[in-house]
Amino acid sequence: MKDIIKNIRIIIFASGMLLTLTVPNSCVRNEDIAITEPDRYTDENVKSYVDLFTLFWNTMDERYNYFYEQKRKDGMDWDAIYKEYYPKFAALKSFNRTGFSDPQVQEDADKAIEYFTNIIDPIMDRHFSLQVKLPYSATTGVSKTAPFWGGMKSERTNTYGFTAKTNYMRMKLGEGMVERNAESFDGGLFTLLEGKLRSNPDIHYITFTQFSLTSMMAINLEDKYIEPFSDNKTVFTAADIEKSPELNAVSDVNIKNSLKEFAINTLNSYNNYMTSDKINIFNGYVKGFKENETVTENFIKTSIELLRDMSALPVYRVPYLYPGIGVDSKVMPFVFWFTDHMNAYLAARGYPELISALSMVSGSGPFYSKFLNPLHKGEVKKMIIDVRGNPGGSVMDARFFIDRFITQKTIFAYQRTKEGNGRFNYTPWIPAETNPHKFSMPANIPIVILTDKGSASMSEMLTMMLKSQGNQVISIGDYSAGATAGLGGPDEFNGGITSNVTSYLSFYMPLMALKDKNNEIVEGVGVKPEVYVAPPTDAEIEEMKRSPQTFVDRVITEAVKYLSSK
Repeated sequence: MKDIIKNIRIIIFASGMLLTLTVPNSCVRNEDIAITEPDRYTDENVKSYVDLFTLFWNTMDERYNYFYEQKRKDGMDWDAIYKEYYPKFAALKSFNRTGFSDPQVQEDADKAIEYFTNIIDPIMDRHFSLQVKLPYSATTGVSKTAPFWGGMKSERTNTYGFTAKTNYMRMKLGEGMVERNAESFDGGLFTLLEGKLRSNPDIHYITFTQFSLTSMMAINLEDKYIEPFSDNKTVFTAADIEKSPELNAVSDVNIKNSLKEFAINTLNSYNNYMTSDKINIFNGYVKGFKENETVTENFIKTSIELLRDMSALPVYRVPYLYPGIGVDSKVMPFVFWFTDHMNAYLAARGYPELISALSMVSGSGPFYSKFLNPLHKGEVKKMIIDVRGNPGGSVMDARFFIDRFITQKTIFAYQRTKEGNGRFNYTPWIPAETNPHKFSMPANIPIVILTDKGSASMSEMLTMMLKSQGNQVISIGDYSAGATAGLGGPDEFNGGITSNVTSYLSFYMPLMALKDKNNEIVEGVGVKPEVYVAPPTDAEIEEMKRSPQTFVDRVITEAVKYLSSK
């Protein structure tokens, strides 16, 4: 076997110390080197501050994706950091040890926080963050969790709050404005605002809280709703109710008849609703939407009417709503029987799917009818996309939303992952390309993207993707956040980690590096605007909140000025 001479870093846990030794090795293949996945370590492996630091350092060494760029940018030498900080962490002795006072424990923790801050602050990856749990009291066992992120020592740049911005812009938009406020899946509030500027009706404006448009605004419909049964296995009839053993077990004739009457009337009410002409009309609109994604005002109106009619149907699931009948152990078996059978019957007819479809069309329909459909028809002539303060979100929005502004296939960026656990084991840079949406706009139009230091991740993807389409797209405002590295699961690509490494370290580290179409790294820098507008002052932020009627947004003013010349 051909000898392969190399240095190998061996991790040894001994006497509570996490040691890193570099030894020469001959006759070693890459596959012979055992690498312990970071998330496989336990708290037993971390018995000192130097253990904690070494586990952090090794996880970064194996998983971080920008070491080459860090070295070019600011000369970061990861080995030199290890040599400098290993003895500093080794000098901190109180980590989960007895015989130390609270002040001594807190002093060591504060020094560890200082060291981690100095190490992590230069990290250029603006998605990267780390939480470290540190002992903070010897007497009570209380710990302190400290957060760290790249650029954490940098002075924050002012940005407008989203609520203040939408309150201001709401008064700037004319008739036909679309506003959607809904609870997002993470429990927060999703807001979208879209419309034509009052002062310049030829300019459309749109802003939204975050990139969750696919989940919050997309209409995804089945081919048809409330289809007739192909067999009688799940049909529920009045005869089924009348012969129910649970109903016939009720000894009081009056109560029994009251239960039967309520159940049969309830079943008939739902059957009449599901066989109404409105359902057929709704299905006709659904067919048209599946073909061309068109949402008409009548489609929305029918959906709203069907939801209103639905809300008037009898409620059969709550026992005390059965008229004239109290909660009685003798009637409860029938109540449960009827509830279960109605649920199964409506589920078989596709009633829950109908509820979802009606909610989507009534809620998101105006977004389609007043914006997405006109955009596809070429009726939108000029556009402002305001992603100031938008932290990003779902990559699926690239397909659902961003691609609608794409007219040609172009390279807008390059992406790269780790190829192995070595610090500089990278894959080649892979082009990231744009693709027009099936219902994208028919031709290029002047577009202004508004950005600031709160525009991160998918906001930056949108900016780069649209700018790749030509000079008719520009950005105005401040540099974006510079948080472009891609996220994902470790089973899909090598590198990155978004999980706990013992209970002491919690990593949020992207697995994918990115550079723009000009081969420039924008991570930690941001996308440069064609028209730079200084960030708002403290006074301007307060004025926008206090007096939106008279406030003047300098960024919007520049955007209108630019588009008015086109």
